[in-house]
Amino acid sequence: MKVIGMIPTRLESSRLPEKALVDICGLPMVVHTYKRACYAKKLDDLYVVTDSEKIRKTVEAHGGKVLMTGRHHKTGSDRLAEACKYIDCDIVVNIQGDEPLVDPDHIDAIVTPLIKDPSLQISVGVTRYGKKNSPSDIKAVLDLEDNILYCSRTDIPSNARTPVHEMLKMCFIVPFRKEFLIKYASWQPTPLESIEFNEYLRVLEHGVRMRAVHVENAKISVDTNDDLSEVRQLMEMDTFRHRYQ
Repeated sequence: MKVIGMIPTRLESSRLPEKALVDICGLPMVVHTYKRACYAKKLDDLYVVTDSEKIRKTVEAHGGKVLMTGRHHKTGSDRLAEACKYIDCDIVVNIQGDEPLVDPDHIDAIVTPLIKDPSLQISVGVTRYGKKNSPSDIKAVLDLEDNILYCSRTDIPSNARTPVHEMLKMCFIVPFRKEFLIKYASWQPTPLESIEFNEYLRVLEHGVRMRAVHVENAKISVDTNDDLSEVRQLMEMDTFRHRYQ
């Protein structure tokens, strides 16, 4: 079974212009993500997937591999569905380019259910989370077999009747079986997906199981200037980066 990591990355970002290339402790953000993902033991190969020549040149200058796609894609998963058609693989692992503190052990853990269970089409990481009222973070609730029941930018479950001290946040390492990724990308956006601005609701709205894998100490993604400041501070204290920088 061949497992390929892909990092969808675009240059445009409304809240943080060209965030993929912002400097974090001496390296562009997407390069941190690529370098760290290279340490995942279950990936047979790894690519940054982009429509930007500027990103391509930056990643290749740091020794990374790049696949170019069209500019029309609305989501990272759609971009990977185009790219994976040209790659021999069984599983495509979507690794977000704006997670420069990604843990390669988390990649290995989250892809394992697809390797072991051929009936699964997709899995995702979840981690314990306590921050309230943060719409940039997508929270999830699970069934008794650790499948995603629903995921939302709103805090869930509700604390209207019972205090909720801890939630589960989705961390976007998302392995797809290749054939399912291509099929998923062919579907039109679904109603809840469009309301929540969350592409993975398209999976749930079509009745497909999404297995959740619990991971500890998943770090934040970079969506705002405040996130960038926090990640820069965390990176200064991060010992893992000394393996590649």
